[in-house]
Amino acid sequence: MMPAIIKSIVKFDESKGYYVDLSDLVKIFPHLEKDKEVEIYIVELRNEQDKLVKRFKPFRKILLKIDTYWDNVRKQQTPCLSISKDHALELNIGKNYKMTIVITKYDGKSFLPLEIKVVGYYSEKALELFSKIEADLISLSIENASLNKIVSYLWDAYFRLEENDIEGARTALRNSLDILRKEFLSKIIVPEKSEETGDLPQRLRELVKNMIKFLHYGGPHPGPAPRTTTETIISLTIELLRYLSRAVEKNILIFHEGEQE
Repeated sequence: MMPAIIKSIVKFDESKGYYVDLSDLVKIFPHLEKDKEVEIYIVELRNEQDKLVKRFKPFRKILLKIDTYWDNVRKQQTPCLSISKDHALELNIGKNYKMTIVITKYDGKSFLPLEIKVVGYYSEKALELFSKIEADLISLSIENASLNKIVSYLWDAYFRLEENDIEGARTALRNSLDILRKEFLSKIIVPEKSEETGDLPQRLRELVKNMIKFLHYGGPHPGPAPRTTTETIISLTIELLRYLSRAVEKNILIFHEGEQE
């Protein structure tokens, strides 16, 4: 599956509490099951008059479970996302509010990497709410645990950047590149060496080393890197992770848990 953007109405039932209809999503992915957990990012909330209540900047990540409710129009049980009372209070959710969300994981597994699926008519404009980095990070659902760890640090770097904590963003970004170098690039090999791929692991390690150096410019006591520099390295790291994910998928590179010589 893939990260799915949904804009749906928040409904309320005395016995069930708040929930979000998933009928449009299930039309495309009919195998979604009750009681399975999903990871979502909440993008924004709008009230009954479609006026903006809150735009989450950065997007708010939470875990919810798939449930069902009785749809009087369709006369059938219909899948939904159950929202706890605590989440409703914390997020200021009300009955008949409209919620734009992105589903990134289902049952602990990433959706189809590197794509975004817009679900339903009202979700078409949702992508306009995203910055390029937000859209790129959301689409970066990767199965490899080490690469996913790097993605989490990239999110942290981006969140700090949005809060104008440039130095904190730079630190998180350096951490992500350091993990990429030590926990992934040190454990890859080329299955069939050729003139083009023979020294690919080493070239990748040198690339990341130079990216880290780019964040350390300015002498022995560098000041905060400019925002544009930080954004550039975040974007470059995202594209590098895309490449590595595809390279492993196509067996251009093989990742081994044991460190390579």
